[in-house]
Amino acid sequence: MHKVLLTVRVLAVLLGFSAVAPAFAAARMEPANSEFSAKGPISFAKSIINADCTIEVSGRISADGSYASVEKVGFDGGLKCSQVEATHLPWKLVAKDEGSGAMSGIQVTVHAPFVGGDCGPTTADGTWNNSTGKLQATAVALDGGCTIKTVSIQMPPNFRVVP
Repeated sequence: MHKVLLTVRVLAVLLGFSAVAPAFAAARMEPANSEFSAKGPISFAKSIINADCTIEVSGRISADGSYASVEKVGFDGGLKCSQVEATHLPWKLVAKDEGSGAMSGIQVTVHAPFVGGDCGPTTADGTWNNSTGKLQATAVALDGGCTIKTVSIQMPPNFRVVP
């Protein structure tokens, strides 16, 4: 479950970059009008469930680069991770500046007896690093009792945030 929360946070961070309205975005993502896929570790929790998973996301950067639409999200890493399902896609990621962003619409359903349920939708703030290509977030609380403890998504080498 811990991995599930982390995955939710990572997704929240990714979605947050695109969920914020383009009018508020001070930076843009490149290459515009292109598809992307990325993955990385996520640590997630809901109730007594903690899960350390790998989150895989894919989507498309808008034609003007003002946001990225996260259209597919999956969690891998064992039974606990397989119990987490991303819902209400796409999530939206927007860049606030060259080092930060927000993902909106992050929502998951945890399919576990007694402690499962829906978490989100939530907007999560995170950091971006053009040098490492990593989108990261920590301690993201999701409505419904979920927490993304940590998430670090390695974006493709050509993915950049520019002023």
